[in-house]
Amino acid sequence: MNDYDYIDSIKRDGLRARGKSELVRHLEGGRLTFKEAIHAKCFDCMGFFMDGRNDCELLRCPLYPFMIFNRQKGKGSSRRVPEADRAE
Repeated sequence: MNDYDYIDSIKRDGLRARGKSELVRHLEGGRLTFKEAIHAKCFDCMGFFMDGRNDCELLRCPLYPFMIFNRQKGKGSSRRVPEADRAE
């Protein structure tokens, strides 16, 4: 799949959610702010939110605290990886 097909599939199939327009803009060569880049990456990583706007629950991801559908936001635990998941 070339870049144009990929962009078309995002526009056609991607759920309307924060990160969609940012990802398309990036792929078309546009510039993004840090925040926009995070939203674009989450949109991409979550498969264009095809299964709905859900929390990815990937606590090991360094972007997780900034994920827009993060259910842990504001609870203080979103920045800490649970003890059982930490690498030794």
